[in-house]
Amino acid sequence: MSTDAYTGGPVDRAVDDVEEGAADAVLAVAVRSYAAFAVPGRSGDSMTEEVLPVLWSVITEEERETYSEQLEEFVSRYRERLVRLYAEYGPGSAAAGYGRRELLARPVSLIALERLSGVRSRFALSARWNGELPDRWLNDLCGPWGVAEVL
Repeated sequence: MSTDAYTGGPVDRAVDDVEEGAADAVLAVAVRSYAAFAVPGRSGDSMTEEVLPVLWSVITEEERETYSEQLEEFVSRYRERLVRLYAEYGPGSAAAGYGRRELLARPVSLIALERLSGVRSRFALSARWNGELPDRWLNDLCGPWGVAEVL
């Protein structure tokens, strides 16, 4: 999927950035924060490797330098809501037993939820996600988070 910076699309460039460690600090915040809401998540699996570049591609260049702090602020602001969300739909919940809401079993779900919380970032995320990843992964977050399905 990797290509040079002039011919590749935003997700292709994000794959390169992620492979070079550009998103490591953000992923570390997500992993650390996730532990407060759910059983230790699967952060090094293929789903995370597929989703993280798409998420990274919708974090603007201006946001990237401070996005770790932005994510921490989001988690702090919505802590109670996140606790309820992961208890009801996350790993180990009755809802998880139906094979849906797979993304909630991964720390990157916090990044996706943060992006779904802003109108502009929600539309950017849906545009980048569309055709790159299964619609179900993102739409399964929308209802429990209280936003309309985006794909």
